[in-house]
Amino acid sequence: MSLPGRPDDLVGLRSARWVRESSGRQLDKYGPAAQRAMQDRSIAEFGLIDTGLAWMVAKSGWSGRDSMREPPATTTPEFRAMLAAAKHGEYDVLLVGYSSRFIRDTRLALHYRHFFHSCGVVLWICDDAILSSNDADFERFIDKMKGAEIYSRDHSRNVRSGYAAKRERDHDPGGHAGFGFRRNAAKILEPDPAAVPVVGEVVGLAAAGATDRAIAATTGLGLYVVRGILTSPLYIGRLRDGTRANWPPLVDPHTWDRAQEVRARRATTAGRPAAPHRSYALSMLHCAACGHRLIGDTGYYRHRDVCADFAAATPDRPAGWHGRRDGKGYRRELYETAVARLLEHVSIGAETLTRVVGLVTAPPASPDRLCLARIERERVTAMAQYMRDRDSSALDRTMARLDREEAEARRPHEADGVPADVAVGFLRELAVTWQKTGGGPGRRMLAEALFARIDARGFRDATVRLTDTAIAHGFGAVIPERLDLTVGYGRGERI
Repeated sequence: MSLPGRPDDLVGLRSARWVRESSGRQLDKYGPAAQRAMQDRSIAEFGLIDTGLAWMVAKSGWSGRDSMREPPATTTPEFRAMLAAAKHGEYDVLLVGYSSRFIRDTRLALHYRHFFHSCGVVLWICDDAILSSNDADFERFIDKMKGAEIYSRDHSRNVRSGYAAKRERDHDPGGHAGFGFRRNAAKILEPDPAAVPVVGEVVGLAAAGATDRAIAATTGLGLYVVRGILTSPLYIGRLRDGTRANWPPLVDPHTWDRAQEVRARRATTAGRPAAPHRSYALSMLHCAACGHRLIGDTGYYRHRDVCADFAAATPDRPAGWHGRRDGKGYRRELYETAVARLLEHVSIGAETLTRVVGLVTAPPASPDRLCLARIERERVTAMAQYMRDRDSSALDRTMARLDREEAEARRPHEADGVPADVAVGFLRELAVTWQKTGGGPGRRMLAEALFARIDARGFRDATVRLTDTAIAHGFGAVIPERLDLTVGYGRGERI
């Protein structure tokens, strides 16, 4: 296979275009329009055949000074499609407007030069008139690629230095002002009073269990704006390195921690939301014998590795029983109906409700569990960041801050009490609310607001541990220490 050795050898060959900008907002002299103009002139000058093939991305060609990963531009479907088309022989010349628009990584530039040549495709750098297969142009090609990388390294260093100075001097993260913030006359980031209520609404909905998409639909914000709000510490008055920002929290920290806990629980290990057709409300259901969590599985709450005590605690089966007999699990409706019966007991009777009045107090002083859960998540994130950048000083600073926050969170905190009339209304509506939720995610949200843990011994008995919210609303004052319930749908199951 012989590649064109001189620019004159390009005449009559089939051309394709590569257009790259660092972001969708780039409109400078090296932007898409300028690149296309340079490519048009090269097609006319050499009499190239314009195949109409063109790939355009708005991604950076630089992955960072120490990163071993490919830059965002070369991981896009467009770039991969361009490689595939070259491999299939669909074009002979790839037109690149400017050297810096190809790749800002010398090693990868040489790697992909070799790939294209192996496919019979050459690169023509329009602005610098460089032919990748011309021996006389090789040194210039290397110099241009090296220059693009040096510029990126210098620019990254200057940006990091500027941001570091801004953080140190002004407690300002630098960069674009995200939703809920604005820059004042001194170019310092500050909360935007008009948007702060919307931020509070987003976090409140997330804490109540709403999904990111549902929040976006409710508030009219974009999905990624919602996700940005729910993942950025700026909204609780901290910079991304954990240091204090120059503004107070935009939302209540406890509500923020609750929202983080709800989102973390809803996410799977793959980072995807749980399947919507598996709405198992009792995520806090555990085996009373061994402590393993009971998982929702095809309409059952099932003990994955059933222990002998759980399997032995089966109900007395009536004549003609056709259900499971192995004691590994029970239908979802049984456990959830048991909860419904419990809530009915709490909701009924004016006398019971009246007895609550005057007894509702704040829950006993205890560690801030939501804050501790948030700290644990941040520790995991910090370790993952360290594995990427190996910045031990940043890791030490983050861990020292989290150690201080953990010590404070573990100190018993007194919570505010709930007015009696509010508690009575809360308790009265529980059973109705449970039924209205059907089998959807709302039922799970309610269960998680009431029960910190439920330990079940098969289907014979269960012990519930209430959340601070349920205790504060008088839930514990209206149920006896032991309650016998009858649960079933014509099969005689009891708990």
